[in-house]
Amino acid sequence: MKDQIIALGEKNQKSLLITNDQVIISSKSHPSVTSLLDATQKKGFLESITVIPVPAIQSISFHENDQNFKIRYVVDGKEKSETIVLDNGSSRLDVVKELSGLRGFSENEEKESKWQPLLLNLLGVVAIPLFTWVFRGMALEAEQGIHYEASGRRSGIKQLLANVVEALGPFWVTVIGVLATLYMVYVTYKRYQQPASKYIFK
Repeated sequence: MKDQIIALGEKNQKSLLITNDQVIISSKSHPSVTSLLDATQKKGFLESITVIPVPAIQSISFHENDQNFKIRYVVDGKEKSETIVLDNGSSRLDVVKELSGLRGFSENEEKESKWQPLLLNLLGVVAIPLFTWVFRGMALEAEQGIHYEASGRRSGIKQLLANVVEALGPFWVTVIGVLATLYMVYVTYKRYQQPASKYIFK
């Protein structure tokens, strides 16, 4: 993982380089280590580069249900953080362990609070029936010849959604809504019974 270009998967993050002294993140894809190192010596509007001194890193963490990891560091007395998403998510643990090894960090596991994810999932349990009721109303109106015509911002997406709802009809809109609600209830219960883990290296 060290001294090689690691591909990143975000729009503003394309390349990652880990050396003994620094972590370099670039908004451009680089074919080689030399190319990225050269880019750090130039300042341009077409590329954004973040350089994190390895000694400045305070902790590295990730949530088992997410695809990213976070580096917390201190530069000039200011605490900062950088969230990194790898193009190949399966290599996340290898990258994190490489970084933590440079700092001599140890691994700690923390179970998340049961209530925080529960509240977020409960919002879904409430929102899905609400949207189902709205969409069912649109489908019923379409059967009566009253068709929704979208306007304003994102009218194309709104109209496409309305067309799908009208094509499904009130019966299938209701069926899909009920199934989605039941699935969300199941996910909420499972998440409550088995809280996810957060791993912190420091």
